[in-house]
Amino acid sequence: MTQQQISRLLDVPDRTLRDWKHNRQRLYTLLESLEYDEVKSKLNVVDTNDMIFFDPRAYSTNLFWQTNETSEQKVYAIISNYLSTMDKDDIKRLCSEFGKNMVKSVLTDKYKKMYQKGYISTSGIDIPLKGSYTQNEIYKELLGLVNDC
Repeated sequence: MTQQQISRLLDVPDRTLRDWKHNRQRLYTLLESLEYDEVKSKLNVVDTNDMIFFDPRAYSTNLFWQTNETSEQKVYAIISNYLSTMDKDDIKRLCSEFGKNMVKSVLTDKYKKMYQKGYISTSGIDIPLKGSYTQNEIYKELLGLVNDC
């Protein structure tokens, strides 16, 4: 597995993995030698691109309006949609269900893409984005909520 895959599946920060690479080399080498798909199935964990059965009743609001029942949804879409609500309990639920690192990864990816585009489009009005996504107040607030999980 790659360092990114190890971090994502085991919910271990990159900084910790870099430390393991130098100070716990045997552990890191063992993790690196494992097959990603095998570990994923044994640990019964998901990746952002996976489709899972999602029950909207576990969250404060059903953001998947197509159905009130359990449905198949992409993990990235679930995390991205519920981050946008900024609901503290929903974000805690995301962290416990998918892992803090995965939620952070989706949050960062979502904001990077918005800032690369350079604007947010809402009802035909384009709102320009300036500066860095890391300086965005909403991003900072969401990151704080995720860090508090």
